[in-house]
Amino acid sequence: MKSVFFASVVMVWLLSGFHAEGQIQYQTSFDHSGSLVKLEDEGYKFYLMDVPGQQCRVYNLDFSLWQTFNLSVPANRYLTDIAYLSQYLFDADAGIELLYVYYQYVETATSYYYMYTTCVRDDNGTLLLEVPGASWNEIVNVENNGSLLLSYVYDYSLYPYQVKTRIYKLSGQFTGILAEAGSEPDYFEPLYPNPATTIVKVPVPPVIRNDQAFLVITDMMGNLILRKPVMTIPEQIDTKSLGLSAGTYLIRFESSKLQTKSQSLVVTH
Repeated sequence: MKSVFFASVVMVWLLSGFHAEGQIQYQTSFDHSGSLVKLEDEGYKFYLMDVPGQQCRVYNLDFSLWQTFNLSVPANRYLTDIAYLSQYLFDADAGIELLYVYYQYVETATSYYYMYTTCVRDDNGTLLLEVPGASWNEIVNVENNGSLLLSYVYDYSLYPYQVKTRIYKLSGQFTGILAEAGSEPDYFEPLYPNPATTIVKVPVPPVIRNDQAFLVITDMMGNLILRKPVMTIPEQIDTKSLGLSAGTYLIRFESSKLQTKSQSLVVTH
């Protein structure tokens, strides 16, 4: 009888042990947005974007600090993206380079707009590239022939806004994982004004402006209120015409390739 009891205890212990190893295990948390990348020589790293500190901090997978990049961001500008950490993409040495984007909020007599700048710098602080107006960037590897950087330059001071594409030849190729070349941003510019009474400007991300994209509005419980094709959305929308009564809503954009993060909109009538 004792042997049966002992065997049962051992079996329960073994099963519980295997079960524990299969559990989702909390690791750590950070106060800023972050992502993973696989560097050519150094392997996997975790990096985050510290907007107030104007820094990119890179961590080992045990989350010990590996490197800190103090980014050159002018006064009254704010980081909006850090991407394409690499070792041999932008130059030939083994140091770390990265691409980052910052923006400036510009008010006019009747409205506002954003001005973006894209920069590439290395771990010595050297600025390798600066593209005024570029708010979104894509790197496409060309088989056996380096890669191309496509920088999309927008002039939001005009209506309708103008867009240009600048193309740069890179000698290296992007090998990062979990931040793959060609990935699209999941944010969009702030709703304005917010809170809103009747009129609100809902900036459509340029990369999602197509026939298969939708504006999605839900309540705070996630219940669908509206799903409207992007191509039918004017620059400014009337909350009353959309049937939005006073309250708080979540707004996002969706396409076959991308779903943006939601922004909350407070409507007051």
